Amino acid sequence: MPRDPDLLFRPELRPRVLRRAEGRFPFPVPNGWFIVAASADLAPGDVQPLYAFGKDLVLFRGADGAPHVLDAHCSHLGAHLAVGGRVEESCIRCPFHGWKFDGASGECVDVPYDDVEHIPRRASMRAYPTIERNRMIWAWHHLEGGDPFYDVPVVPEFDDPEWSPIVVRDFQVATCCQEMAENNVDRVHFKYVHGTDAVPEEEFFVDGPYKRAVGDGGNFVREGFGLGLGVLRLKGWTTFLSSTTPLDADNVHVRWVFTAPRSLGPDAAEQAADMFCQGLSQDIPIWENKIYREPPVLRPQEKDVSEHRRWCRQFYSFPEERT
Repeated sequence: MPRDPDLLFRPELRPRVLRRAEGRFPFPVPNGWFIVAASADLAPGDVQPLYAFGKDLVLFRGADGAPHVLDAHCSHLGAHLAVGGRVEESCIRCPFHGWKFDGASGECVDVPYDDVEHIPRRASMRAYPTIERNRMIWAWHHLEGGDPFYDVPVVPEFDDPEWSPIVVRDFQVATCCQEMAENNVDRVHFKYVHGTDAVPEEEFFVDGPYKRAVGDGGNFVREGFGLGLGVLRLKGWTTFLSSTTPLDADNVHVRWVFTAPRSLGPDAAEQAADMFCQGLSQDIPIWENKIYREPPVLRPQEKDVSEHRRWCRQFYSFPEERT
């Protein structure tokens, strides 16, 4: 496949022959931690509309600096809280009738025109656990409202004075988290899509939601935390964090965050970002036009793909299987 980094940032240039891109995958939006904004893009008191996890959401930063994510539409009469909503302390007040919701719990804490003290529980909004780490804001999605079962790792290089300021690349792709993650274990494609001389060899270690791959004599280490969060370290060259946020079941928003040792020069992180983006541009036309085969027809050396798919199952909720 030819390299064309413009495909990442100009979707209109992408070849799309698939007539129906929706409903290609037999699983829902996964459970996990996903980036929803860069920290620098949200000041105290800011309110932003957000679409992720197949839902309209509202993102805001309280006066105390803490970010919060709630379902967007007020439980009262359905107004969108990001259209005229106001931040008060750690809460957001609806622009329609002034109902006030706590950012951390989603609880309705004030109906300003009502003298009745009791506010029913069903007036609460769904709140998504939110943390700020690695210069990014992360929200926890769980299809059934479950608690986080893994953590977002700290990337110490991002705050190390010996490492360069971060470089961020973000773009959207018509695929899902699992398809992008499967690329890492589909080692054969590196030869036929990316033109490597041989199929790379890697050693894998898996522990619940954590996965690590080591290659090139230990100079290449890729860690996965859940489905859609990874940290890749290429010794002596670059460290980058990747987050693949599901917009819905068929589309993702990818954010890559790079840094590099300052000793390599002021442009090292930019160069690393450009190189990885060029490589990814070869994958995008395939992702956006392929379908998901289950079961696939695999050769013996492709067993990592089957093992990866079994590992991915832990990040989905299938309520219909329990009914």
